[in-house]
Amino acid sequence: MKKIIIGCIAALFCVFNADANLLVTPTRAELDDASHRSSVFSLVNKGSDTARYNIYFEDKLQLAEGGYRAVEDNKAALSQFVRYSPRRVTLEPEQGTRVRMAVRLPKNTPVAEYRSYIVFHQIPLTPEVASNAGDDNAETFSLSVTAYMRISIPVILRVGDLNGEVTIDTVSDEKAQASLNVTLIRQGQRSTYGDIEIFVENISEGKAQLESVGSAKNAAIYTELNKRSFQVKLSREIKKGTEIIVRYTESKTLKDAKIIEKRIVI
Repeated sequence: MKKIIIGCIAALFCVFNADANLLVTPTRAELDDASHRSSVFSLVNKGSDTARYNIYFEDKLQLAEGGYRAVEDNKAALSQFVRYSPRRVTLEPEQGTRVRMAVRLPKNTPVAEYRSYIVFHQIPLTPEVASNAGDDNAETFSLSVTAYMRISIPVILRVGDLNGEVTIDTVSDEKAQASLNVTLIRQGQRSTYGDIEIFVENISEGKAQLESVGSAKNAAIYTELNKRSFQVKLSREIKKGTEIIVRYTESKTLKDAKIIEKRIVI
């Protein structure tokens, strides 16, 4: 009977392919039920190797502490209305293509905001097979695992005339003058997203000038949440007792986008 000696798994590791660099625009798609029911995503392979991508939709909910949770049978999912093509692409270096997406709404679709995520997931060009080496009395197996790039982009559809309000709640010293924790409260039927900025007011030659000392881009609160905190890193230390201005500027793509400010002494 042939004796088979299983060698140690020579290598088990997870690496990101440095050449996998997919440029996707836009980074958020916003649709409505009136005149804007479709979107086109432009893809360009900026890496130095040929790459292949699966394209699909997934549904997930935002978590207050950060990150997302996958869900099924979500009534507010956009994916139930979506048609898109192609569903797999192979791109040479610097080659581009387009993915077209459209929504088909049933009659009497409830007024609401619907959201899903379009995913561009790199996959191997050919199946990966573990290599075997040895003689009649021994075999050695080696295994390597490669993690491929995965880009997830929110696609939002608003049905009906949706309202939204946002306020700045609390601002606290988060990490010994390295950052501030800014809490926003969202109300209404639509999401909010925009930029948070921190300013200090300086007086120079009798005139007040605002100095930017920190910002957090693309701060988002989706409809499943009413409240969320964001860590805003500071570019310099702020002395205790200093009055700061916290400004939240909603994205201009939102209807009735607002700019909210709050002065607070830290």
